[in-house]
Amino acid sequence: MAVMVLRAAAYFLVRLRLPRRVAMDRGARIRGLANIKFEGWAKVGAYALLDARYCGRVVIGRHFSLGDHSVMRASGSPLFFCPRVEIGDHVTFGPFCNIGGGYGLQIAEDNIFGPYVSVHPETHVTSNLDRPIRQQGVTGQGITIGAGNWFGAKTTVLDGAMLGSDNIVAAGAVITPGAHGSRRILGGMPVRQLGVRS
Repeated sequence: MAVMVLRAAAYFLVRLRLPRRVAMDRGARIRGLANIKFEGWAKVGAYALLDARYCGRVVIGRHFSLGDHSVMRASGSPLFFCPRVEIGDHVTFGPFCNIGGGYGLQIAEDNIFGPYVSVHPETHVTSNLDRPIRQQGVTGQGITIGAGNWFGAKTTVLDGAMLGSDNIVAAGAVITPGAHGSRRILGGMPVRQLGVRS
């Protein structure tokens, strides 16, 4: 851990920035640092990317961890700004996760995301059949996730999803737009309730 803290300090100093409370493993990168507020210590895993360019504000809670080879692109593009990304305390992403910021992302405290989880708070416009989809832009509603959830490996969370608290989401589930409640066991493509946590 001490080596990761020193690596992070060197990373910031080379970029003429004051060190933050961040530990970085080998090959880790942070972009758009001026847009990020770290509430406490954070860890960025090996070859992971935390990108906050084109985002109004990114707030990362205490004891945040971004797994090895994961990408958190909490940003829009030169054409639109991601309004805000808020991550609560004690949120952990496993390796090879892909987290977008798009049209806004709120994740409350104590969430565990397994490996290869994808979070996509934006979607492509597809209404004009006379134009390629890539030329039609993107739109979105954002994603809201409550506290204390566990997301199994390869879960996908789509734009417009509103998940409550204390849920277990089975591996490979696709969480579709809409409200999905709290204290449930969820799984499937699209996601459905498999049980209740009582």
